[in-house]
Amino acid sequence: MSASRLRRGREEREVRVEADAASLDGRRIPFERVERDGVLAGIRIEGKEHPVVTAVEGNRVWVWCDGVVSAFERMSAGRSAAAAAARDAGGDLISPMPGRVRRVLVADGARVARGEVLLVLEAMKMEHAIRSPKDGTVRLRVAEGDLVDAGVELAAVEEAAD
Repeated sequence: MSASRLRRGREEREVRVEADAASLDGRRIPFERVERDGVLAGIRIEGKEHPVVTAVEGNRVWVWCDGVVSAFERMSAGRSAAAAAARDAGGDLISPMPGRVRRVLVADGARVARGEVLLVLEAMKMEHAIRSPKDGTVRLRVAEGDLVDAGVELAAVEEAAD
């Protein structure tokens, strides 16, 4: 299950998504995933199919449903306080969306340079290169093949003590 706090304008809602239902501020809404060629194409609620496409970039979430596009801002709820503090300090790497770790390109404890690709996350049938935010030593929190939710800490980069 993934949980997020989303804001659109002045309205803020807690959203939890499970395999067969979503909860909006505690109200459970059962749905069925509609897939075509293994890709999410929509959802079925009370027998009615609704085409859906989503995209995530940083803390912004776009949802296209039934021909209407809505943009949301993902709030820090659903992320651990430690991960949020580390992210704000620029020392860690948080999964921008749910996905699978396809490749890990560095060893745990390796020295890395700012901008170096550490791992590749596959989400929504696209690959996303996760890069080091600074020079330092990498501490991996995931392994190849792991499934991760949005907001999960993938790695941390500690600055080298000179």
